[in-house]
Amino acid sequence: MTGRSWRHFSVFWAFMVAGALGPAEEDGSKSSSEDDNVAPASSNLAAHDPMSDSGSDYDFTTQSEGDEAPTGHGKPTATTDCLPGPGVVDTDDYDNAFQDMPLHDAMLDLFCQAARLGGELFGDNVADTAAMSDEQISAMEEHAATFAVDGLQIIYGHVHTTKVHQLVQHLGDELRGRGNLWEGDTSENEKLHSSCKRMFRRTNKRGPTVALQMMRCDEAQSAVLRGVHDSDAAASSRTASADTAAASSDDEDTAPATPAQSTAQLLFTGRGDRVHVGGLAEDPALRQLPAVLDLEADDYVTVHNTVRIIARFEWGAPGVLQHLRAARSFMGKPWFSFVRYEGLDGEVYWGRLRLVLRAVARDRRSCVVLQRMRRVNARPACVLTRYGCIRLGWDFAASSDAYPALELVDATRVLRAEDVQVDWFDLSDRLGLFATPGNETNTVGERRAARYFTNPFFPWTTRSMHPGF
Repeated sequence: MTGRSWRHFSVFWAFMVAGALGPAEEDGSKSSSEDDNVAPASSNLAAHDPMSDSGSDYDFTTQSEGDEAPTGHGKPTATTDCLPGPGVVDTDDYDNAFQDMPLHDAMLDLFCQAARLGGELFGDNVADTAAMSDEQISAMEEHAATFAVDGLQIIYGHVHTTKVHQLVQHLGDELRGRGNLWEGDTSENEKLHSSCKRMFRRTNKRGPTVALQMMRCDEAQSAVLRGVHDSDAAASSRTASADTAAASSDDEDTAPATPAQSTAQLLFTGRGDRVHVGGLAEDPALRQLPAVLDLEADDYVTVHNTVRIIARFEWGAPGVLQHLRAARSFMGKPWFSFVRYEGLDGEVYWGRLRLVLRAVARDRRSCVVLQRMRRVNARPACVLTRYGCIRLGWDFAASSDAYPALELVDATRVLRAEDVQVDWFDLSDRLGLFATPGNETNTVGERRAARYFTNPFFPWTTRSMHPGF
């Protein structure tokens, strides 16, 4: 997996691994048996080879006299040609790096380190993406060494590859010597090779002589260059026409419009639907809507699918335009955005949009109705919490309520969109490995038990692939 696909996948794999590796062991130790090196019995996926009968058919090597001292000091060390086995938790290096952490949590920690390091390389969620301080480079060097030396090579054995060596030994020198790392996404460079590949397929081993192949190659290259020249000429013509039109309208105000700097400066766009509050309240999840809006059932509100905001980022990056949606069907699928918003008390809260309103009764305003979420206690020694994930659950106004509490929030108090992931560890622990929110019945008990995590790895702001100089 390379290029753009890896870029988009890497910010989610920590949550996928958290659900796939299963719940913690029952006795709180690294293995469920004091005598046998086996994986935790309560894991949803066995940590041993499914094709092995004994669960211990891994190739481990032990230091002998005269050998170069490896890591582990005589204890078993996993080789590079197999997945991590249960014996890896008995090495000294594992104890030094992960202490009492079970193997599945150690692997989750490894994936979180990879996601964090990838975000640092791409310049995700930082105030200034055009500059990189020496402190940031030093932190990246430390994280790279921790990921490769104290994580990857301890769990998977000694992984001797060129990329791992460059990441650990030369990352800081490259960044300090060459400047910022702009080429984080290789998809664009790969796309530039398409014309060369077409030329090769057209000419290679086609034709009786080498001269004919060279003629065909020259023909294809000339066509490519001619297309580039024509496109440049067309762009120049459009620019000249625009300049001429601007010069001929001196009596008009041609100054560019100033982009909105805050949500309050944005104009309403699109046509909304005028509906009764009572009709909306027929949805069980919106049963409390009349009380929240302080309206009667026969009053009207204007509903839209989308609200626009200027996002405000807590890391100090400039605000950008975001579209938040609350639609039962958007391109054939429901879309209810999770948001981070500011409460009336000035604190930060989370919620999921259920309605976007353009008018409440006779008052024209841009606001949303959302289902509130609340912070919940993290599991003891939770790996995701240590990397900045905030654990959330639905907020119920009363113990007898079947659906989360609703709140009316003005659009100016919505800070930004939030990427919220299911707590797959908790879900698989309660309902099994193959459970998903889509294939389980959405009961009252399930809504109260459901847990989620915010995703700090998601790149809301990132380094541009086309920096301006």
